[in-house]
Amino acid sequence: MTQMQAPLAGKDSSYRETGGPAPGKGRARYLALGILALSLVVGGTLGLRYWSYASSHATTDNAYLTSDVIQISPQVSGTVRAVPLKDNQLVKAGDLLAVLDDATYRAAYNQAKANLEAALAQAQGAGEAVSLAREAGNAQMEQAEGMVAQAESGIAGAKADVARSQAAIANVRAVAKGAEANTLTAQAGLQTARANRQKAQAGVKAAQAAVVTARAQVGAAQAVLETAQAAHDRAARDARRFAALRAEGAISEQSADQAATAERAAKAQVENARQQVVAAGAVVEARQADLSAQREQLWAAEAGIVQAQAQQAAAREQADAAWAEVRQAQAQYSAVRQSVRQAEAKRQQALGQLAQARTAPRQVAVSLSSRSQAQAKIDQARAALEAARIQWNYTRILAPADGQVSKKTVEVGALVQPGTPLMAILPRNDLWVVANFKETQLAHVRSGQAVEIDVDALPRRKFAGKVESIAAATGATFALLPPDNATGNFTKVVQRIPIKIVLEDEQPDFDRLCAGMSATVSIRTQD
Repeated sequence: MTQMQAPLAGKDSSYRETGGPAPGKGRARYLALGILALSLVVGGTLGLRYWSYASSHATTDNAYLTSDVIQISPQVSGTVRAVPLKDNQLVKAGDLLAVLDDATYRAAYNQAKANLEAALAQAQGAGEAVSLAREAGNAQMEQAEGMVAQAESGIAGAKADVARSQAAIANVRAVAKGAEANTLTAQAGLQTARANRQKAQAGVKAAQAAVVTARAQVGAAQAVLETAQAAHDRAARDARRFAALRAEGAISEQSADQAATAERAAKAQVENARQQVVAAGAVVEARQADLSAQREQLWAAEAGIVQAQAQQAAAREQADAAWAEVRQAQAQYSAVRQSVRQAEAKRQQALGQLAQARTAPRQVAVSLSSRSQAQAKIDQARAALEAARIQWNYTRILAPADGQVSKKTVEVGALVQPGTPLMAILPRNDLWVVANFKETQLAHVRSGQAVEIDVDALPRRKFAGKVESIAAATGATFALLPPDNATGNFTKVVQRIPIKIVLEDEQPDFDRLCAGMSATVSIRTQD
């Protein structure tokens, strides 16, 4: 009976005697059910939160930062004289960006000012009575003739100044060419000095090699001396030993004489080897003297290079100064040419005044209207003066707003025309986001809604903003080749509509934002 119950006990070991499951497996099943229930709760919670977020937010990563770009261009033509800023430099409104050569515009302003003064002077006598005009007719005639003569004298003087300026240009050009020739000569001297240095360097290397060779010869001669000395010592011992044997009668006298002769020959070889060592030492000293001489030549060549470089720099400086004088002389020549034109204009004006003075009898009839005409001339001269002043002021290009200089292309010496792009200014605090949302995302998007912005360049920083406006058309409407769905091949594609999002002021890291950065935006469409 016991043997039959053992298998049953082994088979039903997972059950209690009452027929229920074992305690270990029951706990594992309950634990698995608990984990499953917890996973369902967590998944449901996360899904609910995602659904809640997705239903109350519109998100896109098709967004980027942009800003206004102020293109800086000159309003007058001229040569750029100074650009006192660098690319990417921060500027404030009114800061100087570039300066054009204002010689022509300054001369025009002075001429307009002189014309205004002339108009004012002319207006002072416009209100005089007819009798004064009749009496002053002859005086005006003489004055006009004097002004004509003075203007003609001014023309002659201005032309003489032109001739002197031309001669001065020729003289300074000759000086500049001479300075350029001196520069070439100094450059040739520098090349010669460098060649001498190379030659001296080669001599030093050869002398060093000769010293090494001579020292090697000394070593070889000393080795020969040592060998000869060893042979002499051996021959001397043999000679003494043979002499002793001869005295005892053990050997013949001939053998003793041969040993003495060998000793004397070995001694002669020792002396010869010593002389060779002395001679080799003398050669070493001579080669070292040659090496010292070559090194002195190398030092002299280095000093010659330094001197030649200094001469070349001095010659280059003289040449630059001479060409600067050439440019100054050319500027003076332009100024005196302008003086000639001004003198001719004054002569024409004086001739006009002379012709007017000759009409004094007829001017009596119209003297009553001269005051209004003079006032009109004053207004005209003032307008011309103001126009000349504006043109003159345009030679100083100022920053229209605060921002950062970008894409600077202007350099000193460039000849620019009105409208030539010189640089651009990007306002630092005038940034906004353009987000291209799908049209299916805009059902609940309105102006003024809060926006959360993630900039790719600053992954750990979130920026706040709000919807300012929604574009009136999709991006495809403004494409170079807009779609035409009336062609018969219609494919419905979800379009994107740009939305302008402005950033909140005074946010951390706002100054690190730049136009063109990519971003991800999320609009809270429901509270």
